[in-house]
Formats: sequence, C-alpha cells, structure tokens
Amino acid sequence: MQDVSFEEALEIITIKDPRYPRDAYLFVREALDHTQRTLIRDKQGSIRHVSGHELLEGIKSYAASQFGPMAVMVFESWGIHSCQDFGELVFNMVETGGCPSLCSDDIPDVASLGKRLQQPSHLLSAYIWKNLSVTTRQLLESSPASLEARELLTNDLNRIIHAGPLYDPQRFASVPLSDETRMLVGRQLSGVPLAQLNRLLLECAYPGDIPKSHGLLAKTKNDSRADFEDGFDFYEAFCRPYLPPSKQASARSDPVGKR
Repeated sequence: MQDVSFEEALEIITIKDPRYPRDAYLFVREALDHTQRTLIRDKQGSIRHVSGHELLEGIKSYAASQFGPMAVMVFESWGIHSCQDFGELVFNMVETGGCPSLCSDDIPDVASLGKRLQQPSHLLSAYIWKNLSVTTRQLLESSPASLEARELLTNDLNRIIHAGPLYDPQRFASVPLSDETRMLVGRQLSGVPLAQLNRLLLECAYPGDIPKSHGLLAKTKNDSRADFEDGFDFYEAFCRPYLPPSKQASARSDPVGKR
C-alpha cells in the first residue's frame, strides 16, 4: 500500500473545503501530536485515539505556547472563529486524504464485483475489464471466490487507480457522482491526488462493492462534530490571561469563540 504524505493529502482536502488554509491543518496536526505527548506524559499511557475534548485542550495549550495572546488573531486569519471550526478541520482529515489503494479485504464480494465488470454495456466496466490481466479475467469467470482472484483483482484495480486519469465524460455518463467527486473531476491533478480521485470515481460507480476509503486521520464510531461545540472561549483563553490584573475584570465581557 502506498503511503500518503501529509502534504499530498492536503491538496485534496483543501480543494474539497477551501475555507481553511494549509497552515490551519498543519497546526492541528502539530496540536494533535502535542496532545498525545501530553497525555502520555501526564497519564503514563501510550499513543491512543484522542477525543474531541482532549484535542481542544491540547489546541489551547499548544496555541498559547506558540502564539500567546496573538492566538486569536492567528486563528481568525485562518478563518477559525470558534471551536466548531476545529471540528470541521478534524473531520475533513477524518473523511478525506487517506491512501487511495485498495486492500484485498476492502472488496466484500469479489464475485459480485466481477459480474458487474463483465457487463459490456457499461462503458466503465468494459474499460476496466479490458485493462484487467488475462489471468484475473479468467479467474473471475471460473473461480471468483478464490483467494487468488481476490488478490489479482485488487492488484489490477490498484494499477488502474494509479495509472492515470480514469474520468471520461462518456465513460461516467450513467454514474451518479458525489458532490466531492464532481468538484475534483475538473482539476488538473497528478500523483496521489489523481489516484484519490480515481478511487472516489470507483466508489461512485460501484457502491457497496468498493467501500469508501479511509481519511487521513482514523475515525471511531463515537466521533462527532458535536464534540467540538462545547469548547473554550478564545478571548478568555488567549487574551484575558495576559492582561494586567487591574484590567482583567473590566475587559470585554462578550465571549468570542464559544459558539
């Protein structure tokens, strides 16, 4: 399986959601590393999944050490106005940017996908079938449930995913594309981002047979954007502590950032 660098992942992520710049994602990654190190040091544990609340506390701690009272201004320059924006950043990385390659276990029913690929009237299936190896085609016809058929089909699909542009208007005329995929097909992509688009195209064309790829960050069943709603007040966290004691009580009382 081909590794995806953080920089390569960000290309797709920032196309999908242009609200936040690359620096915001780089900061969240660094804040996540900081949070994990803090949890290990404080609780003598090991690297594990970090909850939304723990990450927000880590963000506050890391931002204070990096930017001090300027943290609010830095966040606002990145389009971050509340803790919910950090939730959006995290879930963009949870949902997008992972490795585009398929694992053999990713295809739940090789026989089902094999039958769909043998439909000559489906232009995309005809194209993929033509680009499978002779051995793969023979096994899909004679022994689709075999381990060898699964492995060869996975290898051939990964070769197609990484070979070059898969999208063609006629080839995908009958395929309902997701909003994310439609946004990407008009872009001049290459390398890993192009392979990620090709994987998305296959997911749209064969729902149920080719599962959605994993994102840049791991996700658990309990993760929710709501985990970032009840966060901290940016002004209270980064501005007020730096004011002289005589001015803290009279500082502005309308909280910013806890929305």
